[in-house]
Amino acid sequence: MCYWAILVYSMPLLLLPVLQLPGWLNLAIIAALLIGFIRTWRLMAQRRHPNAVRTLRWGEKQQCLLGLHSGQEQPLDLCEQVFVTPWMVILHFNSQQHRKRSLLLLPDMVDRDLFRKLRVRLKLEVNKP
Repeated sequence: MCYWAILVYSMPLLLLPVLQLPGWLNLAIIAALLIGFIRTWRLMAQRRHPNAVRTLRWGEKQQCLLGLHSGQEQPLDLCEQVFVTPWMVILHFNSQQHRKRSLLLLPDMVDRDLFRKLRVRLKLEVNKP
């Protein structure tokens, strides 16, 4: 996850010399990228942000419970829209407050057997043909 965040936030920096924007606009873009990178780094890589996901419990049907770094538990509904590959899973959630949330899972983030079982359950229960 660390390398992806660095790659995504550094790519726009490579375009700045080509775009030849005014200096103040370059500084604004750099500041926005830096703020976004720090937030993403804390939320996804370090998992120190209060809203960073620490645990995921999938109950009956589409009911899920996310355990956050702040100690709170957030009940969410798993959307029908999931992305499942052997090397990545992206889950989309809706809350009762109509907020959307996504969770990216890579194989090195969870136990290998658990990751396989999650992919199988997602294919059987959510991505029905």
